[in-house]
Amino acid sequence: MSIRFETLYRTLVLALAAQAAGATPDGVARLQPSDCRPRDADSTCATAVAGAPAPAPPPFTPDAILYDGPLAGVPSSGYAYWGFDFVAEQTGQPSPVRPDQFINRSKVPVTIALHFDVPTGRPCNKDCLPGVQFQVDAGWYKLDPPFTLLGHTATVTEVFAPGRGYGWVIGMWQANNPRLTVSVPRGGSATLTEVGMAALPGVADEIAAVTRVCDCPGGDTAACSDGSRFSNGLLGGWSQNFSTYLRAGAFNNCPLQR
Repeated sequence: MSIRFETLYRTLVLALAAQAAGATPDGVARLQPSDCRPRDADSTCATAVAGAPAPAPPPFTPDAILYDGPLAGVPSSGYAYWGFDFVAEQTGQPSPVRPDQFINRSKVPVTIALHFDVPTGRPCNKDCLPGVQFQVDAGWYKLDPPFTLLGHTATVTEVFAPGRGYGWVIGMWQANNPRLTVSVPRGGSATLTEVGMAALPGVADEIAAVTRVCDCPGGDTAACSDGSRFSNGLLGGWSQNFSTYLRAGAFNNCPLQR
């Protein structure tokens, strides 16, 4: 065997051995793919990870929008309240939370976003933003999420888990053009009815008051009425002093208790 052939043969053998052992032909050790995967935090492969190509980010999956349009019935002055259990009204079954709240009966969280056009380019202090708050759960607790401002649009957003009851209060001040967006996570299956909303939030038809017989605290009965309401869940004017709403035409003829 010639010296030249022997040298080439030995070089080839060393190269094959180095590759099998996890080193480059020049003898520099390297990590095998089985030793280190992208995104590993192990110190033995941190350097290799830093140079590894990062996996492509997951595709953007926006929420599935169930409704995106106007919200009808917002008064030009004062405050008003939206919240009504349509399912309880239609079936006669008691509300699992309270009858004056929307209820998310779906299996996925629902996001409620309220949008308003607000003045820009002139000072109006806090009156530029509308007054908005959410009322939740059987205790009717208040939530005050912050506004997000984008150009002349102010948006307030809240997410409600499955089974949760919710409603909202709006006072326009100097804002206008109220809009509602109802959405669930992409891939989630739900309808407007399942998340508690009316089929047409952009329509507020008044539903006349119904007179019925109520049981009175003293054991008597008397005529009463919850008052009128509106088809999209608007119940009536909201009092900031008493933290409640007043439905038009509501009355109760039960005698006053002394």
